[in-house]
Amino acid sequence: MKSTSASPPVKVFLVEDSEMIRRRLRKLVGAIDGVLIVGEAEDSDTALDGIAEAAADIAIVDLHLARGSGLALLKKLAERASPVVSIVVTNNPRPEYKHECLAAGAQHFFDKSTELDLVRRTIRAIVEARG
Repeated sequence: MKSTSASPPVKVFLVEDSEMIRRRLRKLVGAIDGVLIVGEAEDSDTALDGIAEAAADIAIVDLHLARGSGLALLKKLAERASPVVSIVVTNNPRPEYKHECLAAGAQHFFDKSTELDLVRRTIRAIVEARG
């Protein structure tokens, strides 16, 4: 983690069933100044508990998980009293998935095979806005 001294870090929780992708996201997002990776999960129940326990500011969510679905997790996160910025990363960037995710409460939707740089830029913008 790199953190600026002026403000507390933006806490990010990774929800992805692939260890390889989680490792890639951890490296990419964790290198952003002002970001702290506070947890990881490969299923929706563990993620929901972990996000709450860590008081995460951002959840990066894949749609296909080891158990449960990213879409169901998005809906549960949207119902919580504590706001969490939900960023979907998926290998299925079809328009109908995007529409469904945004309707379920996601604020951002990216294709993980081609748009990880956009994920990084989006998180950097969130950090700067809170700075």
